[in-house]
Amino acid sequence: MLTQKTVEPRILGKSESPTLVAGPFVTATGNNLRLIGDVTRRAIMCRIDAKVERPELREFDRNPVAEAKANRPAYVVAALTILRAYHVAGRPKKPKPLGSFDDWSNRVRGALIWLGCADPCETMVEIRADDPKRSLLQAVVAAWREAFGREQVTAAQAVKQATEQRRADTYEGHFEFVNDELREALLLVAGKGGQINGRALGEWLSANKDKVVNGAQFKHMGERHSVAVWALVEAQ
Repeated sequence: MLTQKTVEPRILGKSESPTLVAGPFVTATGNNLRLIGDVTRRAIMCRIDAKVERPELREFDRNPVAEAKANRPAYVVAALTILRAYHVAGRPKKPKPLGSFDDWSNRVRGALIWLGCADPCETMVEIRADDPKRSLLQAVVAAWREAFGREQVTAAQAVKQATEQRRADTYEGHFEFVNDELREALLLVAGKGGQINGRALGEWLSANKDKVVNGAQFKHMGERHSVAVWALVEAQ
């Protein structure tokens, strides 16, 4: 619905799926929202910060909703005038294209930037930084790079190295993990019952292969004795 020109939704209670033109503007509100995965490249964020402890107790001398409804024709004319002026001017300062939303980026986003307003897509940087899936991928990439470099290993080999222990250099002589950062990172993405599950790790690597993060990506390098082999390579 967000990226296709037409959609075929099924009518509730019927076996009919008419073809409809899709041009929706979808909004969502909430407290401390976190967008995850592919949604991060399809959303921009707007924050309302009242800068007070109890914003629900504020009083206003005007009603913005009623004002917007009463003056809707004037607002629509003003918005269309801005878009027309931007087009007539030759669309200067046209931003870099935004995949799947090229028309919106070239017209609406470009017009805002031309007017001197902030680029709405700058909020995507914050959204991506707050994406827990991306944060996990970054953690695994950093720990994997430190442990293996460009070495090609299986998921089982990665688990073995992450769980390798040695006697700690203390009076008690307790054992400690040799690659604690790798262990912690793999536990977050493939942990089951407090242990790193090799099968779960293989599935996670398969689901995240070729995704570029911090200039690197996991690549499937073929198989070794019918077992998938993985390597962290620099993105081209």
